[in-house]
Amino acid sequence: MKAVIAALVAGVAASAHNGHVGFHARRGGEVFDKRGGDVCTVYTTVYVYPSEIPAPVANSTVYVYPSPVPETTTSSIALPYSSSTPCSEEVASSTSSSSEVVYTPYTPSSEVVYTPSSEVVYTPSSEAVYAPSSEAAYTPSSVYTSSKEAYTPPVETPVYSAPPVYSAPPVYTPAPKPSTHAAPKPKPSKPASPSYSGGGRIVTKGDKWAITYTPYTAEGQCKSADTVKGDIAKIAEMGFTTIRSYSTDCGVFENVVPAASAHGLKVIYGIFLEGGGAGGKGPYSSYANEQLEEIKSSAPKDSVAMIIVGNEAIFNGYTTAEELGGYIDYVRTTLQGAGFPSDIAITTTEPVDVWQNSGAPLCSHIDIFTVQVHPYFTSKVYAAEAGEFVKEQLELAASVCPEAAAKGKYISETGWPHDGERNGNAIAGYSEQKIAIASILAAVGKEACLFSYQDDLWKAPGAYGVEQNFGCSSAF
Repeated sequence: MKAVIAALVAGVAASAHNGHVGFHARRGGEVFDKRGGDVCTVYTTVYVYPSEIPAPVANSTVYVYPSPVPETTTSSIALPYSSSTPCSEEVASSTSSSSEVVYTPYTPSSEVVYTPSSEVVYTPSSEAVYAPSSEAAYTPSSVYTSSKEAYTPPVETPVYSAPPVYSAPPVYTPAPKPSTHAAPKPKPSKPASPSYSGGGRIVTKGDKWAITYTPYTAEGQCKSADTVKGDIAKIAEMGFTTIRSYSTDCGVFENVVPAASAHGLKVIYGIFLEGGGAGGKGPYSSYANEQLEEIKSSAPKDSVAMIIVGNEAIFNGYTTAEELGGYIDYVRTTLQGAGFPSDIAITTTEPVDVWQNSGAPLCSHIDIFTVQVHPYFTSKVYAAEAGEFVKEQLELAASVCPEAAAKGKYISETGWPHDGERNGNAIAGYSEQKIAIASILAAVGKEACLFSYQDDLWKAPGAYGVEQNFGCSSAF
């Protein structure tokens, strides 16, 4: 009988926990008394609330205190057959008005053996009628174990548009030279001219200003002097007045600068930075300082358009804005101490989102504002809309550093690939490149440095397989 009560208690407890109607249990099969007699079966409805059942004690009587029973409630209960008491008398006794019903223990058939303790006194509850299920026998357990597997919500992996990937130029390892410069962080000395473009450093021809140039072969080797001369001559013929160099390696001062000077082209000089800080190839490192020394000792002062320290160095995780800002000041102090005019702007360049998220600490260190804008990597932009997009992005980024932007704001890289995968509305192709370049020149040509003179086949393909395919000479 304890097992029956335990099953009912487990059902009510499960109902309260899971919000279901409860467990349904029955004894299975037809039952006969061991003595061969029929079992007189009378059914009763029992409702037990867990909070009302005291904890059972082994071999003791369990008392149940139910709610009052309405007069209209009828009850029935199964009693074992007794040779000394007629079935009819047992039934009459079970339905009497007595408040106590006594069960005489018995042993049913061999299928289910019950060994009850001493008598159990209870009075049926007065609430809803419980009908035992007829589908399957229920064997109560002391521990409820759900048969359902635990629900694990699906994990959605966010899909992000790939950011622009810009490969660094081939690793340049200069000959070891002892560094003669310490790494102080002096206060910057700003250009005297309130407008950088008015100082003769920016020269335009029609809607053209500058284009990037790297003296590397398809295999990443250095181009010969004759090849460089031919390239620079073509750049001058296309109407550009300025070239941008990313570093001082691969014969920049031996081949590129003399060729540019021969055609009257100005140069945007670069000090390329990588990771590792002063002990690697970052700010204040011998790698960076060697490039600074070459500019200081070899660059014709009248041909300098500007000097860009680092190319997307923060974007690539090579340095912090604070460290880069201090090194920009150091470069300025070094060059001005060597006689370079104060109107030569010292700055750095990053993509738009880096300026917005991390660039504010740089504002007090740069003389003018420069930014990288590549419309192809924004999937909603068609080639014909490239110019307006670049113009909007320039204004958006320049608002981060309004004081520097007031002296000059420029786009240090922008262009369109002629081959590669499609990126939404942005299609890589020769005709699309020509349309995009024309759109950019019409909108911001006098402030934009196009990327680039030739394909950079020495680079990795990059996002959408386009990184090698920005050469735009055929668009003119």
